[in-house]
Amino acid sequence: MSKASPALPNPHSAESVPAPLGLIKRLGQAVLLPARVSAFEASYLRRMNQIALWFFYAHLPVFMLMAWGNETGVFSVTLLTLAVLTVPTLGYRAVESERSKSYVLAFTSMCLGAVLVHAGQGPVQIEMHFYFFSVLAMLALFANPMTVIVGAATVAVQHLALWYLAPASIFNYEAPLWVVLVHAVFVVLETIAACFIARNFFDNVIGLEQKVEERTAQLSERNREMQVVLDSIEQGIVTVDAGGALLPEHSSAIVRFFGEYTAGESFSDLLSRNCVLTANWFSMNWEAIEDDFLPLELAIDQLPARAKIDGRSYTFEYNPKLDEEGELTAVLIVVSDVTSDVAREEAEALQRELLSMLESAMQDPQGFATFHRESEALLAEVLQASHGASTLSERRALHTMKGNAAAFGLRSISTLCHDLETAWSEGFESKSLSTCQDLERRWSELGETASQLLGPLSGESLHLPVSDVESMLSAAIEDGATELAALLADALLVPTSPVLTRLEAQAHQISDQLARPGLRTTVNSHGVRIPRGELSPFWSALVHVVRNAIDHGIEGADERIDASKEASGELKIATELFDDVLVVTVADDGRGVNWEKVRAKAMKLGLAHETREDLNAAIFADEVSTRYEVTDLSGLGIGLAAIARAVEDLEGSIGIVSSDGQGTQMRFSIPLKQLSPIKA
Repeated sequence: MSKASPALPNPHSAESVPAPLGLIKRLGQAVLLPARVSAFEASYLRRMNQIALWFFYAHLPVFMLMAWGNETGVFSVTLLTLAVLTVPTLGYRAVESERSKSYVLAFTSMCLGAVLVHAGQGPVQIEMHFYFFSVLAMLALFANPMTVIVGAATVAVQHLALWYLAPASIFNYEAPLWVVLVHAVFVVLETIAACFIARNFFDNVIGLEQKVEERTAQLSERNREMQVVLDSIEQGIVTVDAGGALLPEHSSAIVRFFGEYTAGESFSDLLSRNCVLTANWFSMNWEAIEDDFLPLELAIDQLPARAKIDGRSYTFEYNPKLDEEGELTAVLIVVSDVTSDVAREEAEALQRELLSMLESAMQDPQGFATFHRESEALLAEVLQASHGASTLSERRALHTMKGNAAAFGLRSISTLCHDLETAWSEGFESKSLSTCQDLERRWSELGETASQLLGPLSGESLHLPVSDVESMLSAAIEDGATELAALLADALLVPTSPVLTRLEAQAHQISDQLARPGLRTTVNSHGVRIPRGELSPFWSALVHVVRNAIDHGIEGADERIDASKEASGELKIATELFDDVLVVTVADDGRGVNWEKVRAKAMKLGLAHETREDLNAAIFADEVSTRYEVTDLSGLGIGLAAIARAVEDLEGSIGIVSSDGQGTQMRFSIPLKQLSPIKA
């Protein structure tokens, strides 16, 4: 097996550079500043150079005094000092670079030191050398190691030259070379320390602005890159601070959705230019966040999640940002345009509801036509309500429409009715108005399409108009054609069996909604036929009785088993005719009426509650309910009131038979003698 050849060194790697060269490179990086001079460094050096120049001119009187005291020649020292000062004076005017000016001043400082030592010849001449060390240390204030090095090099060359040419100008005795070298060693040591201080001063103070600029440039570049990313996505992204003010960073989609904005204004102000309702909703719930009354997660959940603005649908997602102490610092808001998704969902829902309408119309044309006609009337009454308030009659109409729509599988209509019912109960005027408009629009869509698919929804199954048959019946009666009149009168009657079948289907649907499948139902019309039309309000309201029987009366499976009953409940619906009185019976085998609850509710509402007849009447009074909230199946105690009003309008009566734990039976007796198949 052959041995692997050793890897060749990379000539460009750090290991390939000889150690001396590497050391020289690192020393060069330490003493040489970046070529670029920032505005702050230039300003700082300009000020320092000015101060240094005036400081040097202040040496003149001191040196003259020193020469006079040491008898070293005031005139000659003055000339030497002025000669040295010409260098920084000319350099200050001729040199443009502030760094280069500092080099000239460093050279000058050491020359002035030489003049000082010369002027101070005598017993204290050696002490004058402290000037060099002091000034050398002060050169670190220029924040440039090269300034210190220029000064150190100047004093080194100067000492060697003067020691050789005029030793008396340096030392007050015949100093050997090694003394000069000792001075040089101390100069080197101080130079190293001063260079270190100067470089750190530059890196941490003078050059900090340049670092900030570089960092700012990097951040700006990253922001530009991030903005490119933000502009390439379809979602609107914007951030608000803890006070609700918009921060400048945002995606282009947010501007496309809501328009331009100014950083610092609130998100609710931006929304208010497009939809005041959504803006008020956001503003009101943002105040709850600022008040810190509710847990942050709950308060965030109260902000608008969906909104329809200028015909487009949007969803809002909120991502709170917290600091280390858990305090809210900002909220990232992501807005998505879901108009196409909502349109698709609405189209799919419309198709499903149209199929449900077609199925209902095919199975029970009479019942569906009646439902459509009654819903038109109920909707007209609902739309008469003021935006934030409603009368009892309007709430009853809305509740009836909600139940009937759910029974026919029109889920969107039922949901909108429920939303409007909730808005009325909570007094939200703007939401009530918006929901009313949505309800009217949705019903119009369904009604128009149903009319196109089913033809005119007259509800008549005769080939001749009903008015023609009624005219024929009147003529037969006037002519004494008894048998013909009987046949025509019978033709104008409608069987109750389709209505009962429809109620049975609604009962199973309600049972499934309550997660109580397996409801046992028994329907018996006994072949009863009645005049068409006049009982429509009664049949529409009767669904409330069926709903209450399942929701309030029949127990859940576990409770029924504990009571030794079958797990699934039983509901019976029947019609019978006794002479001219129609009797409609709805019976369940549930828990029975809780008369004490009814009594307590009646007392609270100021209703009569002493006798059983009083309690029977109280059950059908407005606002008597054992429910405390609006749900899909139970309302505000107006369902049974609706059936009571319908029976009262027909001059009928209601009887209740209820046994604790055995069930409840309601009998509705309606006299038919005042109803005639011949309209007046």
